[in-house]
Amino acid sequence: MANTQGVAYVFGSPATITLFNAADSTTTIFTGVTSTANEGFDLSHECDTEEVKNTSGEVVGHIVSNNRLSLNVNCIPSGSTAANALITSFLADGNGTAVIAGAKEVTCGGVANAINTAASGKWIYAGGGSVKFTNAGKAMVTLPLKKYPSITAGTALAL
Repeated sequence: MANTQGVAYVFGSPATITLFNAADSTTTIFTGVTSTANEGFDLSHECDTEEVKNTSGEVVGHIVSNNRLSLNVNCIPSGSTAANALITSFLADGNGTAVIAGAKEVTCGGVANAINTAASGKWIYAGGGSVKFTNAGKAMVTLPLKKYPSITAGTALAL
């Protein structure tokens, strides 16, 4: 275990992530403990902005909409056997959801405890994930997730 002299630092964030497909928010596609296989999270706040200019071209107003959080989860597929580890190398279909529990509590974009689902809602997997396999080392799964504070994500609706 690492220790430090002087100031304290934050290392990683243990968490459990469970993925669901778009049509079913009760049957898991992938459940993995990312505390031991977690390469890290990248959490960011995003929103759309528009500047309102007067006739001189000077900005006289600023409009912000579509408040959202983005989370990139990077983890190493793992399991009790190599076959079980391969099962966790899975990407959900578009509009799948992710449930995250046990992460450190962080406020982001005005959302308290932004990462943990029970406190601030499910994450949406909108696609764009990847699974990287190499001959030189471990496999890596990257999951880009989004959270819109005004959406309570559940099962996607067929249109």
